[in-house]
Amino acid sequence: MSKKTFFTALMCGLIAISVQPLLAAPPSLAGSWQFTLIPGASPATTPAVEIPGLATFTADGSAIETDGSEFAAVPSSTATPVKSSTPGHGIWQMANTPETLYVQYISLVLEPDGSLFARNITTMFLTVDPMTGSTFKGTYTTVQIMGTIAKLVSEGKVTGTLIPHVPLP
Repeated sequence: MSKKTFFTALMCGLIAISVQPLLAAPPSLAGSWQFTLIPGASPATTPAVEIPGLATFTADGSAIETDGSEFAAVPSSTATPVKSSTPGHGIWQMANTPETLYVQYISLVLEPDGSLFARNITTMFLTVDPMTGSTFKGTYTTVQIMGTIAKLVSEGKVTGTLIPHVPLP
């Protein structure tokens, strides 16, 4: 191949690469976030109280969260001791559309003696703001699993804000 042919082929290749549209990077949740669960009207017995939470999403797709529902004491008319919940552990990944992220985490619901009462499984579908990458919004559903019985605990909307890295002096 002559130098002139090689140079022409190289230039054509560089031009072709430069005119291709840049593909947008897929959205990412990597980092620590503040979020708010905003319950809807279903189930009707759930109080419509906004629930604050914190979550850390790792670059490899793991999720760790804690939210106010883990610490809220539900008043009871019986002498039954109040159950407690753990923070959630789970995953995040791309959902079935290019701009949507799928998050699922599991929290344990424990009897006063520490034994397992149930598992709460929360599933979210989130969209990260493509302009800033520092906010998200979406929907969530929390289902409680007790053996083979599944009960809807809460569902609604979720919003979140990335906790920024502050430049050090």
